[in-house]
Amino acid sequence: SLELGVPCIVLGRSHTVQHSYRWTELLVDLLQKEDIDAGMVTYLSCTLDDIKFITQSSRDSTGMLYSTCSRELAASIKAGYPNTITSTGGPNTLYTTEWTPAVQDAVRMSASIESSGQCTALRHCVVPSSVTSTDVEDLFSSVEGIEKAEDALRDYKFDCIFENHADSVTPAGQDDTYTKHGTKDVHYKVNTHMPENHIHEYWRKVVVDVTTDATTSDLTPEEKDDKLKDLAKWLNTNQPISLAVNAPRSQVFDIAKSLFEKSALVVYTVGSTDREKEAPPALTCQARPQEAEVFGEFPPRKDLRVFTKYPVIVPSSTPSYDTTYDKNYLESLSVLDLNLHPGDNGLRYIQMLIPDIDNAATCGFCIELFNYILDVTSHNPKRGFGTSRTAIWGIQRPPILHDIRTVIRCNDKNAFNDLVPTLLPFYATNAREQVELSVHPENDNLLEKLQDHNIDSAVKCVLEDDSSFEERMTANGDDYYNIVEVEEFKDNYPLVGQFLSLYFPLGHIKSTMSDDNEFIEFFEKSDKWLQIHQDEEEMKKTSFWG
Repeated sequence: SLELGVPCIVLGRSHTVQHSYRWTELLVDLLQKEDIDAGMVTYLSCTLDDIKFITQSSRDSTGMLYSTCSRELAASIKAGYPNTITSTGGPNTLYTTEWTPAVQDAVRMSASIESSGQCTALRHCVVPSSVTSTDVEDLFSSVEGIEKAEDALRDYKFDCIFENHADSVTPAGQDDTYTKHGTKDVHYKVNTHMPENHIHEYWRKVVVDVTTDATTSDLTPEEKDDKLKDLAKWLNTNQPISLAVNAPRSQVFDIAKSLFEKSALVVYTVGSTDREKEAPPALTCQARPQEAEVFGEFPPRKDLRVFTKYPVIVPSSTPSYDTTYDKNYLESLSVLDLNLHPGDNGLRYIQMLIPDIDNAATCGFCIELFNYILDVTSHNPKRGFGTSRTAIWGIQRPPILHDIRTVIRCNDKNAFNDLVPTLLPFYATNAREQVELSVHPENDNLLEKLQDHNIDSAVKCVLEDDSSFEERMTANGDDYYNIVEVEEFKDNYPLVGQFLSLYFPLGHIKSTMSDDNEFIEFFEKSDKWLQIHQDEEEMKKTSFWG
Protein backbone atom coordinates (compact mmCIF):
# COMPACT_ATOMS: atom_id res chain seq x y z
CA SER A 1 0.00 0.00 0.00
CA LEU A 2 2.79 2.39 0.93
CA GLU A 3 4.49 1.78 -2.42
CA LEU A 4 1.34 3.03 -4.13
CA GLY A 5 1.33 6.21 -2.07
CA VAL A 6 -1.31 5.11 0.44
CA PRO A 7 -0.64 6.48 3.97
CA CYS A 8 -0.51 3.67 6.54
CA ILE A 9 -1.17 3.34 10.27
CA VAL A 10 0.64 0.53 12.11
CA LEU A 11 -1.37 -0.65 15.12
CA GLY A 12 0.50 -1.98 18.15
CA ARG A 13 -0.42 -5.42 19.45
CA SER A 14 -0.69 -5.95 23.19
CA HIS A 15 1.51 -9.07 23.30
CA THR A 16 4.07 -8.00 20.64
CA VAL A 17 4.09 -4.24 21.04
CA GLN A 18 7.90 -3.98 20.98
CA HIS A 19 8.11 -6.04 17.79
CA SER A 20 5.71 -3.83 15.83
CA TYR A 21 7.20 -0.62 17.25
CA ARG A 22 10.77 -1.56 16.34
CA TRP A 23 9.67 -2.71 12.89
CA THR A 24 7.98 0.69 12.34
CA GLU A 25 11.14 2.49 13.49
CA LEU A 26 13.13 0.61 10.84
CA LEU A 27 10.52 1.45 8.22
CA VAL A 28 10.53 5.17 9.06
CA ASP A 29 14.36 5.20 8.89
CA LEU A 30 14.17 3.59 5.46
CA LEU A 31 11.65 6.17 4.25
CA GLN A 32 13.97 8.97 5.27
CA LYS A 33 16.90 7.31 3.50
CA GLU A 34 14.80 7.06 0.34
CA ASP A 35 13.71 10.71 0.70
CA ILE A 36 10.05 9.74 1.26
CA ASP A 37 7.87 11.73 3.63
CA ALA A 38 8.05 9.89 6.96
CA GLY A 39 4.56 11.16 7.71
CA MET A 40 3.27 8.46 5.36
CA VAL A 41 3.59 6.06 8.30
CA THR A 42 2.06 6.47 11.75
CA TYR A 43 2.52 4.11 14.69
CA LEU A 44 -0.43 3.85 17.07
CA SER A 45 -0.26 2.01 20.38
CA CYS A 46 -3.65 1.76 22.08
CA THR A 47 -6.19 -0.62 23.54
CA LEU A 48 -8.60 -2.76 21.55
CA ASP A 49 -11.47 -0.47 22.51
CA ASP A 50 -9.51 2.50 21.16
CA ILE A 51 -8.80 0.62 17.93
CA LYS A 52 -12.51 -0.09 17.53
CA PHE A 53 -13.37 3.56 18.20
CA ILE A 54 -10.82 4.87 15.70
CA THR A 55 -11.71 2.42 12.92
CA GLN A 56 -15.47 2.78 13.32
CA SER A 57 -15.36 6.58 13.45
CA SER A 58 -13.26 6.79 10.28
CA ARG A 59 -14.76 3.95 8.24
CA ASP A 60 -16.17 6.30 5.58
CA SER A 61 -12.84 7.95 4.86
CA THR A 62 -10.24 5.18 5.27
CA GLY A 63 -9.31 2.06 3.35
CA MET A 64 -9.01 -1.50 4.53
CA LEU A 65 -7.62 -2.65 7.85
CA TYR A 66 -5.06 -5.43 7.32
CA SER A 67 -4.44 -7.45 10.45
CA THR A 68 -2.62 -10.55 11.65
CA CYS A 69 -4.30 -11.73 14.83
CA SER A 70 -6.40 -14.41 16.51
CA ARG A 71 -9.79 -15.30 15.11
CA GLU A 72 -11.49 -13.93 18.23
CA LEU A 73 -9.84 -10.53 17.79
CA ALA A 74 -10.49 -10.52 14.04
CA ALA A 75 -14.22 -11.13 14.60
CA SER A 76 -14.34 -8.34 17.16
CA ILE A 77 -12.66 -5.81 14.84
CA LYS A 78 -14.52 -6.78 11.66
CA ALA A 79 -17.91 -6.50 13.40
CA GLY A 80 -17.36 -2.74 13.52
CA TYR A 81 -15.15 -2.32 10.44
CA PRO A 82 -16.37 -4.53 7.55
CA ASN A 83 -13.43 -3.60 5.30
CA THR A 84 -11.09 -5.75 7.37
CA ILE A 85 -8.64 -8.27 5.90
CA THR A 86 -7.26 -10.64 8.52
CA SER A 87 -4.70 -13.38 8.61
CA THR A 88 -5.82 -15.62 11.45
CA GLY A 89 -3.79 -18.82 11.81
CA GLY A 90 -5.32 -22.20 12.68
CA PRO A 91 -4.50 -25.49 14.49
CA ASN A 92 -1.75 -26.82 12.21
CA THR A 93 -1.67 -30.61 12.10
CA LEU A 94 0.94 -33.33 11.54
CA TYR A 95 -0.16 -36.85 10.58
CA THR A 96 2.17 -39.85 10.85
CA THR A 97 1.73 -43.62 10.71
CA GLU A 98 5.11 -44.26 12.35
CA TRP A 99 6.86 -42.86 15.43
CA THR A 100 10.47 -42.86 14.26
CA PRO A 101 13.20 -40.68 15.81
CA ALA A 102 13.15 -38.44 12.71
CA VAL A 103 9.36 -38.04 12.95
CA GLN A 104 9.73 -37.12 16.62
CA ASP A 105 12.27 -34.48 15.62
CA ALA A 106 9.75 -33.14 13.07
CA VAL A 107 7.03 -32.95 15.73
CA ARG A 108 9.31 -31.20 18.21
CA MET A 109 10.62 -28.68 15.69
CA SER A 110 7.15 -27.96 14.28
CA ALA A 111 5.74 -27.37 17.78
CA SER A 112 8.57 -25.21 19.10
CA ILE A 113 9.40 -23.17 15.98
CA GLU A 114 9.97 -19.57 17.13
CA SER A 115 8.59 -20.61 20.53
CA SER A 116 5.36 -21.60 18.81
CA GLY A 117 5.20 -18.08 17.42
CA GLN A 118 5.26 -18.93 13.73
CA CYS A 119 1.82 -19.12 12.12
CA THR A 120 2.53 -22.65 10.87
CA ALA A 121 3.60 -23.97 14.28
CA LEU A 122 2.19 -27.38 15.19
CA ARG A 123 -0.90 -27.50 17.40
CA HIS A 124 -2.30 -30.98 16.68
CA CYS A 125 -0.62 -34.28 15.94
CA VAL A 126 -2.18 -37.57 14.78
CA VAL A 127 0.06 -40.51 15.66
CA PRO A 128 -0.07 -44.34 15.88
CA SER A 129 -2.09 -45.87 18.73
CA SER A 130 1.12 -47.21 20.27
CA VAL A 131 2.28 -43.69 21.26
CA THR A 132 1.78 -42.95 24.98
CA SER A 133 1.91 -39.91 27.23
CA THR A 134 5.39 -41.06 28.32
CA ASP A 135 6.54 -40.94 24.69
CA VAL A 136 5.27 -37.37 24.32
CA GLU A 137 6.91 -36.35 27.61
CA ASP A 138 10.21 -37.84 26.42
CA LEU A 139 9.85 -36.15 23.03
CA PHE A 140 9.76 -32.65 24.53
CA SER A 141 12.44 -33.29 27.14
CA SER A 142 15.10 -32.34 24.60
CA VAL A 143 13.52 -29.07 23.45
CA GLU A 144 15.88 -26.17 24.07
CA GLY A 145 15.09 -22.98 25.95
CA ILE A 146 16.26 -19.54 24.89
CA GLU A 147 16.26 -16.22 26.71
CA LYS A 148 16.02 -13.70 23.88
CA ALA A 149 15.15 -13.70 20.19
CA GLU A 150 18.54 -12.17 19.43
CA ASP A 151 20.25 -15.24 20.93
CA ALA A 152 18.21 -17.54 18.69
CA LEU A 153 19.14 -15.55 15.58
CA ARG A 154 22.82 -15.43 16.49
CA ASP A 155 23.00 -19.17 17.23
CA TYR A 156 20.73 -20.29 14.36
CA LYS A 157 18.30 -21.89 16.82
CA PHE A 158 14.80 -21.38 15.54
CA ASP A 159 13.04 -24.25 17.31
CA CYS A 160 13.48 -23.13 20.91
CA ILE A 161 11.05 -21.85 23.51
CA PHE A 162 11.03 -18.72 25.63
CA GLU A 163 10.83 -20.32 29.07
CA ASN A 164 7.82 -19.07 31.06
CA HIS A 165 7.01 -16.37 28.52
CA ALA A 166 5.02 -14.00 30.73
CA ASP A 167 2.83 -12.36 28.08
CA SER A 168 1.25 -15.59 26.79
CA VAL A 169 -1.66 -17.54 28.18
CA THR A 170 -1.17 -21.22 29.10
CA PRO A 171 -3.69 -24.00 29.77
CA ALA A 172 -2.72 -23.89 33.46
CA GLY A 173 -5.74 -22.83 35.48
CA GLN A 174 -7.93 -22.80 32.35
CA ASP A 175 -7.96 -26.38 31.10
CA ASP A 176 -6.84 -29.08 33.51
CA THR A 177 -7.05 -31.76 30.80
CA TYR A 178 -3.58 -30.78 29.62
CA THR A 179 -0.41 -32.16 31.21
CA LYS A 180 2.43 -29.78 32.06
CA HIS A 181 5.82 -31.20 31.10
CA GLY A 182 7.98 -32.07 34.07
CA THR A 183 10.89 -29.77 33.19
CA LYS A 184 9.89 -27.75 30.10
CA ASP A 185 7.36 -24.99 29.49
CA VAL A 186 5.29 -27.39 27.36
CA HIS A 187 1.70 -28.62 27.72
CA TYR A 188 0.19 -31.62 25.95
CA LYS A 189 -2.87 -33.84 25.89
CA VAL A 190 -3.12 -37.40 24.55
CA ASN A 191 -6.51 -38.70 23.34
CA THR A 192 -7.89 -41.44 21.12
CA HIS A 193 -10.26 -38.98 19.40
CA MET A 194 -9.92 -35.67 17.59
CA PRO A 195 -9.69 -32.49 19.69
CA GLU A 196 -12.82 -30.48 20.26
CA ASN A 197 -13.52 -27.91 17.57
CA HIS A 198 -11.98 -24.42 17.72
CA ILE A 199 -9.26 -25.23 20.23
CA HIS A 200 -7.30 -22.31 21.67
CA GLU A 201 -3.99 -21.84 19.88
CA TYR A 202 -1.95 -20.56 22.88
CA TRP A 203 0.30 -18.30 20.83
CA ARG A 204 3.98 -18.38 21.92
CA LYS A 205 3.31 -21.42 24.14
CA VAL A 206 4.05 -24.99 23.08
CA VAL A 207 0.69 -26.71 23.54
CA VAL A 208 -0.02 -29.88 21.54
CA ASP A 209 -3.08 -32.10 21.27
CA VAL A 210 -1.99 -35.63 20.36
CA THR A 211 -4.56 -37.96 18.76
CA THR A 212 -3.56 -41.65 18.75
CA ASP A 213 -5.69 -42.51 15.75
CA ALA A 214 -3.44 -42.82 12.69
CA THR A 215 -4.24 -45.61 10.24
CA THR A 216 -2.42 -48.90 10.82
CA SER A 217 -1.77 -52.00 8.73
CA ASP A 218 -4.28 -54.13 10.64
CA LEU A 219 -7.25 -52.01 9.49
CA THR A 220 -9.40 -52.79 6.46
CA PRO A 221 -9.31 -50.30 3.55
CA GLU A 222 -12.80 -49.10 4.55
CA GLU A 223 -11.70 -48.50 8.16
CA LYS A 224 -8.63 -46.59 7.00
CA ASP A 225 -10.76 -44.44 4.71
CA ASP A 226 -13.23 -43.70 7.51
CA LYS A 227 -10.40 -42.51 9.78
CA LEU A 228 -9.06 -40.22 7.06
CA LYS A 229 -12.58 -38.87 6.44
CA ASP A 230 -12.94 -38.08 10.15
CA LEU A 231 -9.65 -36.18 10.12
CA ALA A 232 -10.61 -34.35 6.91
CA LYS A 233 -13.92 -33.23 8.41
CA TRP A 234 -12.07 -31.95 11.48
CA LEU A 235 -9.63 -30.07 9.22
CA ASN A 236 -12.49 -28.48 7.27
CA THR A 237 -14.25 -27.38 10.44
CA ASN A 238 -11.14 -25.94 12.11
CA GLN A 239 -9.17 -24.90 9.00
CA PRO A 240 -5.47 -25.09 9.86
CA ILE A 241 -3.00 -23.42 7.54
CA SER A 242 -0.79 -26.45 7.21
CA LEU A 243 -0.97 -30.26 7.17
CA ALA A 244 2.15 -32.45 7.21
CA VAL A 245 1.77 -36.13 6.25
CA ASN A 246 4.35 -38.82 7.02
CA ALA A 247 4.32 -42.57 6.26
CA PRO A 248 6.48 -45.07 4.39
CA ARG A 249 7.09 -43.87 0.85
CA SER A 250 5.01 -46.72 -0.60
CA GLN A 251 1.95 -45.53 1.39
CA VAL A 252 2.30 -41.81 1.93
CA PHE A 253 1.12 -40.63 -1.49
CA ASP A 254 -2.22 -42.43 -1.17
CA ILE A 255 -2.77 -41.11 2.37
CA ALA A 256 -1.77 -37.55 1.46
CA LYS A 257 -3.91 -37.59 -1.70
CA SER A 258 -6.95 -38.71 0.28
CA LEU A 259 -6.52 -35.91 2.81
CA PHE A 260 -5.66 -33.35 0.11
CA GLU A 261 -8.81 -34.12 -1.88
CA LYS A 262 -11.10 -34.23 1.16
CA SER A 263 -9.95 -30.96 2.76
CA ALA A 264 -9.21 -27.35 1.76
CA LEU A 265 -6.00 -26.14 3.38
CA VAL A 266 -3.40 -23.91 1.77
CA VAL A 267 -0.20 -25.79 2.71
CA TYR A 268 0.27 -29.57 2.39
CA THR A 269 3.66 -31.22 2.88
CA VAL A 270 4.41 -34.88 2.15
CA GLY A 271 7.39 -36.62 3.78
CA SER A 272 8.46 -40.19 4.42
CA THR A 273 9.39 -42.36 7.36
CA ASP A 274 11.68 -44.80 5.55
CA ARG A 275 13.68 -42.69 3.07
CA GLU A 276 14.67 -39.95 5.47
CA LYS A 277 17.84 -38.79 3.73
CA GLU A 278 16.23 -37.96 0.39
CA ALA A 279 12.63 -37.44 1.62
CA PRO A 280 12.78 -36.46 5.30
CA PRO A 281 9.63 -36.33 7.44
CA ALA A 282 7.41 -33.34 6.74
CA LEU A 283 7.03 -30.46 9.18
CA THR A 284 4.02 -28.18 9.49
CA CYS A 285 6.32 -25.13 9.44
CA GLN A 286 7.48 -25.40 5.82
CA ALA A 287 6.35 -22.86 3.21
CA ARG A 288 8.48 -20.61 1.00
CA PRO A 289 6.20 -18.27 -0.97
CA GLN A 290 9.24 -17.00 -2.85
CA GLU A 291 9.55 -20.49 -4.38
CA ALA A 292 5.83 -20.71 -5.32
CA GLU A 293 4.99 -22.61 -2.14
CA VAL A 294 1.85 -20.52 -1.97
CA PHE A 295 0.91 -19.67 1.60
CA GLY A 296 -2.28 -18.30 3.12
CA GLU A 297 -4.59 -18.18 6.09
CA PHE A 298 -8.24 -19.07 5.49
CA PRO A 299 -10.76 -19.09 8.32
CA PRO A 300 -13.33 -21.92 8.31
CA ARG A 301 -15.17 -21.38 5.04
CA LYS A 302 -18.74 -21.04 6.33
CA ASP A 303 -17.62 -18.42 8.85
CA LEU A 304 -15.08 -16.62 6.65
CA ARG A 305 -17.05 -13.35 6.45
CA VAL A 306 -17.15 -13.19 10.27
CA PHE A 307 -13.38 -12.75 10.37
CA THR A 308 -12.29 -11.21 7.08
CA LYS A 309 -13.55 -9.65 3.86
CA TYR A 310 -11.28 -11.95 1.82
CA PRO A 311 -8.84 -14.70 2.78
CA VAL A 312 -5.17 -13.77 2.82
CA ILE A 313 -2.83 -15.29 0.22
CA VAL A 314 0.97 -14.89 0.15
CA PRO A 315 2.40 -13.74 -2.19
CA SER A 316 -0.26 -11.25 -3.21
CA SER A 317 -0.62 -7.50 -3.62
CA THR A 318 -2.02 -6.03 -0.41
CA PRO A 319 -3.82 -3.13 -2.18
CA SER A 320 -5.59 -5.65 -4.41
CA TYR A 321 -7.87 -6.59 -1.50
CA ASP A 322 -9.22 -3.05 -1.50
CA THR A 323 -9.44 -2.62 -5.28
CA THR A 324 -12.58 -2.64 -7.43
CA TYR A 325 -13.18 -2.53 -11.19
CA ASP A 326 -14.14 0.69 -12.89
CA LYS A 327 -17.80 0.34 -13.83
CA ASN A 328 -17.26 1.95 -17.23
CA TYR A 329 -14.62 -0.65 -18.06
CA LEU A 330 -16.93 -3.54 -17.17
CA GLU A 331 -19.79 -2.02 -19.18
CA SER A 332 -17.50 -1.77 -22.20
CA LEU A 333 -17.01 -5.56 -22.34
CA SER A 334 -19.13 -7.76 -24.60
CA VAL A 335 -19.43 -11.45 -25.37
CA LEU A 336 -16.75 -10.93 -28.03
CA ASP A 337 -14.30 -10.35 -25.15
CA LEU A 338 -14.73 -13.92 -23.92
CA ASN A 339 -11.44 -15.71 -24.54
CA LEU A 340 -13.03 -18.40 -26.69
CA HIS A 341 -11.91 -19.67 -30.07
CA PRO A 342 -13.60 -21.60 -32.90
CA GLY A 343 -12.77 -24.96 -31.33
CA ASP A 344 -14.57 -24.24 -28.06
CA ASN A 345 -17.92 -25.87 -28.87
CA GLY A 346 -17.88 -27.42 -25.42
CA LEU A 347 -18.19 -23.94 -23.91
CA ARG A 348 -21.22 -22.92 -25.97
CA TYR A 349 -23.25 -22.88 -22.74
CA ILE A 350 -21.08 -20.03 -21.42
CA GLN A 351 -21.60 -17.96 -24.56
CA MET A 352 -25.34 -18.44 -24.12
CA LEU A 353 -25.42 -17.79 -20.35
CA ILE A 354 -23.44 -14.59 -19.88
CA PRO A 355 -25.20 -12.38 -22.49
CA ASP A 356 -28.49 -13.14 -20.74
CA ILE A 357 -27.36 -10.91 -17.85
CA ASP A 358 -29.17 -7.63 -18.39
CA ASN A 359 -26.96 -5.50 -16.15
CA ALA A 360 -24.03 -4.37 -18.32
CA ALA A 361 -21.52 -4.02 -15.46
CA THR A 362 -22.39 -7.43 -13.99
CA CYS A 363 -22.21 -8.96 -17.44
CA GLY A 364 -18.74 -7.45 -17.88
CA PHE A 365 -17.69 -8.73 -14.47
CA CYS A 366 -18.78 -12.26 -15.41
CA ILE A 367 -16.79 -12.01 -18.67
CA GLU A 368 -13.74 -10.96 -16.68
CA LEU A 369 -14.38 -13.74 -14.13
CA PHE A 370 -14.78 -16.46 -16.75
CA ASN A 371 -11.63 -15.33 -18.61
CA TYR A 372 -9.74 -15.48 -15.30
CA ILE A 373 -11.00 -19.01 -14.58
CA LEU A 374 -10.10 -20.05 -18.13
CA ASP A 375 -6.59 -18.65 -17.65
CA VAL A 376 -5.82 -20.14 -14.22
CA THR A 377 -7.14 -23.58 -15.22
CA SER A 378 -5.38 -23.69 -18.61
CA HIS A 379 -2.33 -25.17 -16.86
CA ASN A 380 -3.41 -26.30 -13.42
CA PRO A 381 -1.54 -27.22 -11.30
CA LYS A 382 1.70 -25.36 -11.91
CA ARG A 383 5.11 -26.45 -10.70
CA GLY A 384 7.04 -24.46 -8.11
CA PHE A 385 10.66 -23.52 -8.65
CA GLY A 386 12.33 -24.44 -5.37
CA THR A 387 15.41 -26.66 -5.47
CA SER A 388 15.37 -28.42 -2.09
CA ARG A 389 11.69 -29.47 -2.29
CA THR A 390 9.17 -30.18 -5.05
CA ALA A 391 5.87 -28.24 -5.06
CA ILE A 392 2.83 -27.91 -7.30
CA TRP A 393 0.27 -25.19 -6.76
CA GLY A 394 -2.97 -23.84 -8.09
CA ILE A 395 -6.66 -23.27 -7.51
CA GLN A 396 -8.71 -26.25 -6.40
CA ARG A 397 -12.23 -27.57 -6.04
CA PRO A 398 -13.91 -27.55 -2.63
CA PRO A 399 -13.35 -30.72 -0.57
CA ILE A 400 -14.44 -33.85 -2.43
CA LEU A 401 -16.53 -35.55 0.22
CA HIS A 402 -19.75 -37.41 -0.46
CA ASP A 403 -22.78 -35.10 -0.16
CA ILE A 404 -20.66 -32.19 1.16
CA ARG A 405 -21.65 -29.20 -0.99
CA THR A 406 -21.74 -25.44 -1.18
CA VAL A 407 -25.32 -24.20 -1.04
CA ILE A 408 -26.21 -20.93 -2.79
CA ARG A 409 -29.42 -19.39 -1.45
CA CYS A 410 -31.66 -17.17 -3.59
CA ASN A 411 -34.59 -15.44 -1.89
CA ASP A 412 -37.81 -14.34 -3.55
CA LYS A 413 -36.24 -11.09 -4.82
CA ASN A 414 -32.79 -12.16 -6.08
CA ALA A 415 -32.39 -11.58 -9.80
CA PHE A 416 -30.53 -13.70 -12.34
CA ASN A 417 -27.95 -10.89 -12.44
CA ASP A 418 -27.30 -11.36 -8.71
CA LEU A 419 -26.87 -15.13 -8.93
CA VAL A 420 -24.65 -15.66 -11.97
CA PRO A 421 -21.35 -14.27 -10.56
CA THR A 422 -21.47 -16.70 -7.62
CA LEU A 423 -22.82 -19.64 -9.62
CA LEU A 424 -20.52 -19.23 -12.63
CA PRO A 425 -17.25 -20.55 -11.04
CA PHE A 426 -19.06 -23.76 -10.10
CA TYR A 427 -21.18 -24.10 -13.22
CA ALA A 428 -18.25 -23.54 -15.58
CA THR A 429 -15.91 -26.03 -13.89
CA ASN A 430 -15.61 -29.57 -12.53
CA ALA A 431 -17.01 -28.20 -9.25
CA ARG A 432 -20.57 -28.05 -10.67
CA GLU A 433 -21.46 -31.33 -8.93
CA GLN A 434 -20.45 -29.78 -5.59
CA VAL A 435 -22.92 -26.91 -5.56
CA GLU A 436 -26.61 -26.81 -4.70
CA LEU A 437 -29.07 -24.04 -5.54
CA SER A 438 -31.77 -23.21 -3.02
CA VAL A 439 -34.42 -21.00 -4.65
CA HIS A 440 -37.54 -19.43 -3.21
CA PRO A 441 -40.53 -20.98 -5.05
CA GLU A 442 -42.10 -17.56 -5.64
CA ASN A 443 -39.08 -16.21 -7.52
CA ASP A 444 -40.68 -16.90 -10.90
CA ASN A 445 -38.32 -14.75 -12.97
CA LEU A 446 -35.23 -16.49 -11.65
CA LEU A 447 -36.74 -19.96 -11.99
CA GLU A 448 -37.64 -19.22 -15.60
CA LYS A 449 -34.05 -18.16 -16.37
CA LEU A 450 -32.65 -21.29 -14.74
CA GLN A 451 -34.94 -23.43 -16.86
CA ASP A 452 -34.07 -21.50 -20.02
CA HIS A 453 -30.41 -22.44 -19.54
CA ASN A 454 -31.18 -25.96 -18.35
CA ILE A 455 -29.17 -25.26 -15.20
CA ASP A 456 -31.40 -27.50 -13.09
CA SER A 457 -30.15 -30.49 -15.11
CA ALA A 458 -26.51 -29.70 -14.27
CA VAL A 459 -26.84 -28.42 -10.70
CA LYS A 460 -28.96 -29.76 -7.86
CA CYS A 461 -31.85 -27.32 -7.25
CA VAL A 462 -34.12 -27.19 -4.19
CA LEU A 463 -37.28 -25.09 -4.02
CA GLU A 464 -37.98 -23.85 -0.48
CA ASP A 465 -39.13 -20.69 1.27
CA ASP A 466 -36.93 -18.78 3.71
CA SER A 467 -38.12 -20.53 6.87
CA SER A 468 -37.69 -23.99 5.33
CA PHE A 469 -34.17 -23.10 4.21
CA GLU A 470 -33.22 -21.80 7.66
CA GLU A 471 -34.65 -24.89 9.34
CA ARG A 472 -32.73 -27.17 6.97
CA MET A 473 -29.46 -25.33 7.54
CA THR A 474 -29.96 -25.42 11.31
CA ALA A 475 -30.55 -29.16 11.20
CA ASN A 476 -28.03 -30.10 8.49
CA GLY A 477 -25.57 -27.19 8.27
CA ASP A 478 -22.62 -29.45 9.10
CA ASP A 479 -23.24 -31.26 5.80
CA TYR A 480 -22.32 -28.11 3.86
CA TYR A 481 -18.85 -26.79 3.17
CA ASN A 482 -20.18 -23.29 2.59
CA ILE A 483 -23.52 -21.49 2.85
CA VAL A 484 -23.75 -18.49 0.52
CA GLU A 485 -26.65 -16.04 0.45
CA VAL A 486 -26.77 -14.17 -2.86
CA GLU A 487 -26.35 -10.40 -2.62
CA GLU A 488 -26.49 -7.56 -5.12
CA PHE A 489 -23.10 -6.10 -6.12
CA LYS A 490 -24.30 -2.47 -5.98
CA ASP A 491 -21.59 -1.25 -8.38
CA ASN A 492 -18.81 -2.60 -6.14
CA TYR A 493 -17.05 -5.26 -8.21
CA PRO A 494 -13.92 -6.76 -6.55
CA LEU A 495 -10.96 -8.16 -8.46
CA VAL A 496 -11.94 -11.58 -9.76
CA GLY A 497 -9.07 -13.34 -7.98
CA GLN A 498 -10.25 -12.12 -4.59
CA PHE A 499 -13.85 -12.93 -5.48
CA LEU A 500 -13.01 -16.51 -6.47
CA SER A 501 -11.06 -17.07 -3.24
CA LEU A 502 -14.29 -16.63 -1.26
CA TYR A 503 -15.56 -19.97 -2.58
CA PHE A 504 -12.60 -22.06 -3.75
CA PRO A 505 -9.44 -23.29 -1.98
CA LEU A 506 -6.02 -22.59 -3.40
CA GLY A 507 -2.45 -23.20 -2.35
CA HIS A 508 0.17 -25.88 -2.80
CA ILE A 509 1.16 -29.45 -2.02
CA LYS A 510 4.84 -30.40 -1.91
CA SER A 511 7.23 -33.26 -1.38
CA THR A 512 10.21 -32.91 0.94
CA MET A 513 12.31 -34.54 -1.80
CA SER A 514 13.98 -32.38 -4.41
CA ASP A 515 13.16 -33.03 -8.07
CA ASP A 516 10.51 -35.54 -7.07
CA ASN A 517 9.05 -36.39 -10.46
CA GLU A 518 7.18 -39.39 -9.05
CA PHE A 519 5.35 -36.99 -6.72
CA ILE A 520 4.56 -34.59 -9.60
CA GLU A 521 3.19 -37.35 -11.82
CA PHE A 522 1.00 -38.72 -9.00
CA PHE A 523 -0.48 -35.50 -7.61
CA GLU A 524 -0.96 -33.48 -10.80
CA LYS A 525 -3.58 -36.08 -11.81
CA SER A 526 -5.66 -35.43 -8.70
CA ASP A 527 -9.33 -34.62 -9.27
CA LYS A 528 -8.96 -31.79 -6.75
CA TRP A 529 -7.46 -29.33 -9.25
CA LEU A 530 -10.05 -26.99 -10.73
CA GLN A 531 -10.70 -27.53 -14.45
CA ILE A 532 -13.06 -26.02 -17.02
CA HIS A 533 -16.18 -28.08 -17.73
CA GLN A 534 -16.60 -28.95 -21.40
CA ASP A 535 -20.08 -29.96 -22.60
CA GLU A 536 -19.43 -33.22 -24.43
CA GLU A 537 -22.66 -33.14 -26.43
CA GLU A 538 -21.99 -29.61 -27.69
CA MET A 539 -18.42 -30.58 -28.60
CA LYS A 540 -19.85 -32.96 -31.21
CA LYS A 541 -21.74 -30.18 -32.97
CA THR A 542 -20.62 -27.80 -35.70
CA SER A 543 -18.76 -24.72 -34.46
CA PHE A 544 -21.05 -21.87 -33.46
CA TRP A 545 -18.49 -19.49 -34.94
CA GLY A 546 -19.30 -20.37 -38.35
